[in-house]
Amino acid sequence: MSNLAHGDQNSTPSPDITPRRFDYVAALKGRQAATGIRLSNSLLVGGAILVLGYYLLFRIQITELISVWSKNPNFSDGFLIPLIALVFVFVRRDKLFNTAPKPSWIGLAILCISVFGQVIFSIYGQLQFSELSMIAVILGLLLWTLGWEHMRILWLPAIYLIFMIPPPGTLYVKITGPLQVLSAAIGVSMLNLFGIHAVRTATQINMQVGTNWQSINVAQACSGIRLLTTFFALAILLGYITDRPMWQKITLAVCALPVAIVSNSLRVALSGVMFVTLGPEWARGSTHASLGLLMLIPAGLMQIGIAKLIDIVGHNLFVSESGPPNSAAPGSTRTVTQ
Repeated sequence: MSNLAHGDQNSTPSPDITPRRFDYVAALKGRQAATGIRLSNSLLVGGAILVLGYYLLFRIQITELISVWSKNPNFSDGFLIPLIALVFVFVRRDKLFNTAPKPSWIGLAILCISVFGQVIFSIYGQLQFSELSMIAVILGLLLWTLGWEHMRILWLPAIYLIFMIPPPGTLYVKITGPLQVLSAAIGVSMLNLFGIHAVRTATQINMQVGTNWQSINVAQACSGIRLLTTFFALAILLGYITDRPMWQKITLAVCALPVAIVSNSLRVALSGVMFVTLGPEWARGSTHASLGLLMLIPAGLMQIGIAKLIDIVGHNLFVSESGPPNSAAPGSTRTVTQ
Protein backbone atom coordinates (compact mmCIF):
# COMPACT_ATOMS: atom_id res chain seq x y z
CA MET A 1 0.00 0.00 0.00
CA SER A 2 2.85 2.35 0.89
CA ASN A 3 4.73 1.37 -2.28
CA LEU A 4 1.71 2.19 -4.35
CA ALA A 5 1.39 5.56 -2.67
CA HIS A 6 5.10 6.17 -3.19
CA GLY A 7 4.80 5.23 -6.84
CA ASP A 8 1.88 7.58 -7.33
CA GLN A 9 3.94 10.44 -5.93
CA ASN A 10 6.82 9.82 -8.40
CA SER A 11 4.66 9.10 -11.40
CA THR A 12 4.70 11.51 -14.36
CA PRO A 13 1.88 14.01 -14.03
CA SER A 14 -0.73 13.90 -16.77
CA PRO A 15 -0.39 16.67 -19.39
CA ASP A 16 -2.62 19.68 -19.07
CA ILE A 17 -5.04 19.44 -21.97
CA THR A 18 -7.02 22.50 -20.98
CA PRO A 19 -7.27 24.73 -24.10
CA ARG A 20 -5.42 28.00 -23.76
CA ARG A 21 -6.00 31.26 -25.59
CA PHE A 22 -3.22 33.03 -27.40
CA ASP A 23 -2.03 35.98 -25.35
CA TYR A 24 -2.14 38.76 -27.94
CA VAL A 25 -1.20 41.40 -25.40
CA ALA A 26 1.98 39.58 -24.38
CA ALA A 27 2.88 38.92 -28.01
CA LEU A 28 2.40 42.58 -28.92
CA LYS A 29 4.52 43.69 -25.97
CA GLY A 30 7.24 41.27 -27.05
CA ARG A 31 7.20 42.68 -30.57
CA GLN A 32 7.33 46.21 -29.22
CA ALA A 33 10.31 45.30 -27.05
CA ALA A 34 12.09 43.76 -30.03
CA THR A 35 11.43 46.73 -32.31
CA GLY A 36 11.80 49.54 -29.84
CA ILE A 37 8.31 50.84 -30.62
CA ARG A 38 5.98 51.29 -27.70
CA LEU A 39 2.31 51.57 -28.57
CA SER A 40 1.18 53.38 -25.46
CA ASN A 41 -2.26 54.82 -24.96
CA SER A 42 -0.90 58.34 -25.33
CA LEU A 43 0.65 57.41 -28.68
CA LEU A 44 -2.63 55.98 -29.93
CA VAL A 45 -4.52 59.05 -28.77
CA GLY A 46 -1.95 61.30 -30.40
CA GLY A 47 -2.27 59.38 -33.66
CA ALA A 48 -6.05 59.65 -33.57
CA ILE A 49 -5.78 63.42 -32.99
CA LEU A 50 -3.42 63.78 -35.97
CA VAL A 51 -5.77 61.81 -38.22
CA LEU A 52 -8.75 63.88 -37.10
CA GLY A 53 -6.83 67.13 -37.56
CA TYR A 54 -5.74 66.03 -41.03
CA TYR A 55 -9.33 65.30 -42.01
CA LEU A 56 -10.58 68.63 -40.69
CA LEU A 57 -7.80 70.49 -42.51
CA PHE A 58 -8.48 68.78 -45.85
CA ARG A 59 -12.16 67.94 -45.49
CA ILE A 60 -13.16 69.99 -48.56
CA GLN A 61 -10.39 68.52 -50.72
CA ILE A 62 -11.16 64.94 -49.67
CA THR A 63 -14.87 65.44 -50.42
CA GLU A 64 -14.06 66.96 -53.82
CA LEU A 65 -11.70 64.11 -54.75
CA ILE A 66 -14.29 61.47 -53.85
CA SER A 67 -16.86 63.32 -55.94
CA VAL A 68 -14.52 63.39 -58.97
CA TRP A 69 -13.66 59.70 -58.60
CA SER A 70 -17.35 58.83 -58.43
CA LYS A 71 -18.53 60.95 -61.38
CA ASN A 72 -15.61 60.88 -63.82
CA PRO A 73 -14.72 57.38 -65.09
CA ASN A 74 -11.28 58.62 -66.20
CA PHE A 75 -10.32 59.09 -62.55
CA SER A 76 -12.28 56.29 -60.88
CA ASP A 77 -9.02 54.49 -60.12
CA GLY A 78 -8.44 57.16 -57.47
CA PHE A 79 -10.28 54.91 -55.03
CA LEU A 80 -7.56 52.27 -55.48
CA ILE A 81 -4.49 54.49 -55.12
CA PRO A 82 -4.63 54.86 -51.29
CA LEU A 83 -5.13 51.10 -50.99
CA ILE A 84 -2.10 50.40 -53.20
CA ALA A 85 -0.07 52.85 -51.10
CA LEU A 86 -1.04 50.82 -48.03
CA VAL A 87 0.19 47.70 -49.84
CA PHE A 88 3.58 49.42 -50.19
CA VAL A 89 3.67 49.95 -46.44
CA PHE A 90 2.51 46.40 -45.71
CA VAL A 91 5.26 44.90 -47.87
CA ARG A 92 7.94 46.71 -45.83
CA ARG A 93 6.23 46.32 -42.47
CA ASP A 94 9.01 44.20 -40.93
CA LYS A 95 11.68 46.75 -41.73
CA LEU A 96 9.44 49.52 -40.42
CA PHE A 97 8.87 47.74 -37.10
CA ASN A 98 12.56 46.92 -36.75
CA THR A 99 13.61 50.55 -37.15
CA ALA A 100 13.54 52.77 -34.10
CA PRO A 101 11.87 56.17 -34.62
CA LYS A 102 14.20 59.20 -34.60
CA PRO A 103 11.98 62.27 -35.05
CA SER A 104 13.37 65.13 -37.08
CA TRP A 105 12.61 68.81 -36.51
CA ILE A 106 12.97 69.35 -40.26
CA GLY A 107 9.72 67.40 -40.61
CA LEU A 108 8.01 69.83 -38.24
CA ALA A 109 9.21 72.74 -40.41
CA ILE A 110 7.86 71.04 -43.55
CA LEU A 111 4.59 70.36 -41.75
CA CYS A 112 4.16 73.99 -40.64
CA ILE A 113 4.94 75.33 -44.12
CA SER A 114 2.51 72.85 -45.70
CA VAL A 115 -0.29 73.69 -43.29
CA PHE A 116 0.28 77.43 -43.82
CA GLY A 117 0.24 76.88 -47.58
CA GLN A 118 -2.99 74.92 -47.31
CA VAL A 119 -4.65 77.80 -45.46
CA ILE A 120 -3.51 80.30 -48.11
CA PHE A 121 -4.57 78.04 -50.99
CA SER A 122 -8.00 77.53 -49.42
CA ILE A 123 -8.52 81.25 -48.95
CA TYR A 124 -7.71 81.98 -52.59
CA GLY A 125 -9.54 78.92 -53.95
CA GLN A 126 -6.47 77.14 -55.36
CA LEU A 127 -7.92 73.65 -55.11
CA GLN A 128 -5.18 71.97 -57.15
CA PHE A 129 -2.40 73.26 -54.87
CA SER A 130 -4.48 72.36 -51.82
CA GLU A 131 -4.63 68.76 -53.00
CA LEU A 132 -0.85 68.72 -53.40
CA SER A 133 -0.57 70.11 -49.86
CA MET A 134 -2.26 66.92 -48.66
CA ILE A 135 0.82 64.94 -49.70
CA ALA A 136 3.27 67.55 -48.36
CA VAL A 137 1.59 67.42 -44.94
CA ILE A 138 1.87 63.60 -44.90
CA LEU A 139 5.59 63.81 -45.72
CA GLY A 140 6.13 66.38 -42.97
CA LEU A 141 4.24 64.28 -40.44
CA LEU A 142 6.20 61.14 -41.27
CA LEU A 143 9.55 62.91 -41.01
CA TRP A 144 8.63 64.71 -37.81
CA THR A 145 7.23 61.70 -35.96
CA LEU A 146 9.39 58.84 -37.34
CA GLY A 147 12.56 60.30 -38.81
CA TRP A 148 14.77 59.82 -41.86
CA GLU A 149 15.18 56.04 -41.61
CA HIS A 150 11.45 55.53 -41.89
CA MET A 151 11.21 58.18 -44.60
CA ARG A 152 13.54 56.11 -46.80
CA ILE A 153 10.82 53.45 -46.78
CA LEU A 154 7.68 55.57 -46.68
CA TRP A 155 8.48 58.39 -49.11
CA LEU A 156 7.38 56.37 -52.15
CA PRO A 157 3.97 55.33 -50.72
CA ALA A 158 3.39 58.98 -49.77
CA ILE A 159 4.43 60.37 -53.18
CA TYR A 160 2.43 57.59 -54.85
CA LEU A 161 -0.74 59.30 -53.63
CA ILE A 162 -0.24 61.93 -56.33
CA PHE A 163 -1.91 59.47 -58.75
CA MET A 164 -5.21 60.00 -56.94
CA ILE A 165 -5.20 63.73 -57.80
CA PRO A 166 -6.67 64.63 -61.22
CA PRO A 167 -4.31 66.83 -63.27
CA PRO A 168 -5.27 70.45 -64.04
CA GLY A 169 -7.64 70.92 -66.97
CA THR A 170 -5.07 72.52 -69.27
CA LEU A 171 -2.49 69.82 -68.55
CA TYR A 172 -5.14 67.13 -69.03
CA VAL A 173 -5.99 68.50 -72.49
CA LYS A 174 -2.31 68.67 -73.48
CA ILE A 175 -1.84 65.03 -72.45
CA THR A 176 -5.04 63.56 -73.89
CA GLY A 177 -4.83 65.44 -77.21
CA PRO A 178 -1.76 63.62 -78.59
CA LEU A 179 -2.98 60.35 -77.08
CA GLN A 180 -6.31 60.70 -78.92
CA VAL A 181 -4.57 61.25 -82.26
CA LEU A 182 -2.11 58.40 -81.67
CA SER A 183 -4.84 55.96 -80.60
CA ALA A 184 -6.91 56.87 -83.66
CA ALA A 185 -3.93 56.41 -86.01
CA ILE A 186 -2.94 53.02 -84.62
CA GLY A 187 -6.61 51.99 -84.45
CA VAL A 188 -7.03 52.71 -88.18
CA SER A 189 -3.97 50.57 -88.97
CA MET A 190 -5.42 47.70 -86.91
CA LEU A 191 -8.82 48.05 -88.62
CA ASN A 192 -7.14 47.73 -92.02
CA LEU A 193 -5.42 44.58 -90.79
CA PHE A 194 -8.84 43.23 -89.76
CA GLY A 195 -10.06 43.77 -93.33
CA ILE A 196 -12.07 46.94 -92.67
CA HIS A 197 -11.27 49.89 -94.88
CA ALA A 198 -10.79 52.90 -92.61
CA VAL A 199 -9.22 56.34 -92.82
CA ARG A 200 -8.56 58.93 -90.14
CA THR A 201 -9.37 62.62 -89.96
CA ALA A 202 -7.80 64.06 -86.79
CA THR A 203 -9.42 61.97 -84.02
CA GLN A 204 -12.31 60.74 -86.21
CA ILE A 205 -12.20 57.30 -87.82
CA ASN A 206 -14.21 56.83 -91.03
CA MET A 207 -15.05 53.22 -91.91
CA GLN A 208 -16.60 51.82 -95.06
CA VAL A 209 -19.76 49.83 -94.27
CA GLY A 210 -21.04 48.37 -97.53
CA THR A 211 -21.39 51.30 -99.89
CA ASN A 212 -21.68 53.85 -97.09
CA TRP A 213 -19.17 55.47 -94.77
CA GLN A 214 -19.69 55.50 -91.01
CA SER A 215 -17.56 57.30 -88.48
CA ILE A 216 -16.63 57.03 -84.83
CA ASN A 217 -14.74 59.58 -82.79
CA VAL A 218 -11.93 58.90 -80.33
CA ALA A 219 -13.04 61.16 -77.49
CA GLN A 220 -11.03 62.28 -74.48
CA ALA A 221 -12.49 59.39 -72.49
CA CYS A 222 -11.00 57.02 -75.10
CA SER A 223 -7.58 58.67 -75.20
CA GLY A 224 -6.06 56.02 -72.92
CA ILE A 225 -5.15 58.38 -70.09
CA ARG A 226 -6.95 56.13 -67.62
CA LEU A 227 -5.07 53.06 -68.81
CA LEU A 228 -1.81 55.00 -68.74
CA THR A 229 -2.34 56.13 -65.16
CA THR A 230 -3.37 52.65 -64.06
CA PHE A 231 -0.48 50.85 -65.75
CA PHE A 232 2.08 53.38 -64.58
CA ALA A 233 0.84 53.00 -61.01
CA LEU A 234 0.91 49.19 -61.27
CA ALA A 235 4.40 49.27 -62.80
CA ILE A 236 5.66 51.25 -59.81
CA LEU A 237 3.97 48.74 -57.50
CA LEU A 238 5.56 45.81 -59.35
CA GLY A 239 8.98 47.43 -59.16
CA TYR A 240 8.56 48.23 -55.47
CA ILE A 241 7.50 44.79 -54.26
CA THR A 242 10.08 42.87 -56.31
CA ASP A 243 13.80 42.71 -55.66
CA ARG A 244 15.08 44.30 -58.87
CA PRO A 245 17.89 46.68 -59.75
CA MET A 246 16.86 50.30 -60.13
CA TRP A 247 17.32 50.30 -63.91
CA GLN A 248 14.77 47.48 -64.22
CA LYS A 249 12.25 49.33 -62.06
CA ILE A 250 12.62 52.47 -64.15
CA THR A 251 12.28 50.45 -67.37
CA LEU A 252 9.08 48.83 -66.14
CA ALA A 253 7.61 52.25 -65.32
CA VAL A 254 8.60 53.73 -68.70
CA CYS A 255 7.17 50.73 -70.59
CA ALA A 256 3.75 51.49 -69.10
CA LEU A 257 3.37 54.20 -71.77
CA PRO A 258 3.61 51.95 -74.89
CA VAL A 259 1.55 49.25 -73.17
CA ALA A 260 -1.26 51.74 -72.49
CA ILE A 261 -1.11 53.12 -76.03
CA VAL A 262 -1.21 49.69 -77.70
CA SER A 263 -3.99 48.46 -75.41
CA ASN A 264 -6.11 51.54 -75.98
CA SER A 265 -5.56 51.40 -79.75
CA LEU A 266 -6.69 47.77 -79.71
CA ARG A 267 -9.82 48.84 -77.86
CA VAL A 268 -10.51 51.50 -80.50
CA ALA A 269 -10.00 48.97 -83.28
CA LEU A 270 -12.28 46.37 -81.67
CA SER A 271 -14.93 49.05 -81.15
CA GLY A 272 -14.75 49.76 -84.88
CA VAL A 273 -15.05 46.06 -85.72
CA MET A 274 -18.15 45.72 -83.53
CA PHE A 275 -19.55 48.94 -85.04
CA VAL A 276 -19.26 47.49 -88.55
CA THR A 277 -20.22 43.87 -87.89
CA LEU A 278 -22.75 44.11 -85.03
CA GLY A 279 -24.11 47.63 -85.20
CA PRO A 280 -23.44 51.11 -83.77
CA GLU A 281 -24.96 50.25 -80.38
CA TRP A 282 -22.11 47.80 -79.74
CA ALA A 283 -19.49 50.57 -79.96
CA ARG A 284 -20.86 52.75 -77.18
CA GLY A 285 -22.35 52.62 -73.71
CA SER A 286 -21.81 49.73 -71.32
CA THR A 287 -20.41 47.46 -74.03
CA HIS A 288 -17.68 49.96 -74.82
CA ALA A 289 -16.88 50.34 -71.12
CA SER A 290 -16.71 46.57 -70.68
CA LEU A 291 -14.33 46.38 -73.62
CA GLY A 292 -12.04 48.81 -71.83
CA LEU A 293 -11.96 46.53 -68.79
CA LEU A 294 -11.29 43.55 -71.06
CA MET A 295 -8.16 45.30 -72.36
CA LEU A 296 -6.62 44.89 -68.92
CA ILE A 297 -5.96 41.25 -69.82
CA PRO A 298 -3.69 41.80 -72.86
CA ALA A 299 -2.15 44.81 -71.14
CA GLY A 300 -1.30 42.73 -68.10
CA LEU A 301 0.18 40.01 -70.31
CA MET A 302 2.29 42.61 -72.12
CA GLN A 303 3.52 44.00 -68.81
CA ILE A 304 4.44 40.51 -67.59
CA GLY A 305 6.17 39.79 -70.91
CA ILE A 306 8.21 42.99 -70.57
CA ALA A 307 9.18 42.02 -67.03
CA LYS A 308 10.31 38.59 -68.27
CA LEU A 309 12.28 40.18 -71.11
CA ILE A 310 13.97 42.53 -68.65
CA ASP A 311 14.89 39.50 -66.51
CA ILE A 312 16.43 37.78 -69.54
CA VAL A 313 18.38 40.88 -70.55
CA GLY A 314 19.60 41.42 -67.01
CA HIS A 315 20.55 37.74 -66.74
CA ASN A 316 22.63 37.81 -69.90
CA LEU A 317 24.23 41.25 -69.61
CA PHE A 318 24.87 41.49 -65.89
CA VAL A 319 26.86 38.81 -64.08
CA SER A 320 27.88 38.65 -60.47
CA GLU A 321 31.12 37.43 -59.00
CA SER A 322 30.95 34.27 -56.92
CA GLY A 323 33.22 31.67 -55.43
CA PRO A 324 36.16 32.02 -53.03
CA PRO A 325 38.04 35.29 -53.39
CA ASN A 326 41.33 33.48 -54.07
CA SER A 327 39.94 30.96 -56.55
CA ALA A 328 40.85 33.12 -59.56
CA ALA A 329 44.34 34.00 -60.71
CA PRO A 330 45.71 37.35 -59.55
CA GLY A 331 44.73 40.19 -61.81
CA SER A 332 41.93 38.24 -63.47
CA THR A 333 38.21 38.71 -63.11
CA ARG A 334 36.00 35.70 -62.48
CA THR A 335 32.30 36.08 -63.25
CA VAL A 336 29.66 33.43 -63.14
CA THR A 337 26.19 33.80 -64.63
CA GLN A 338 23.53 33.36 -61.98
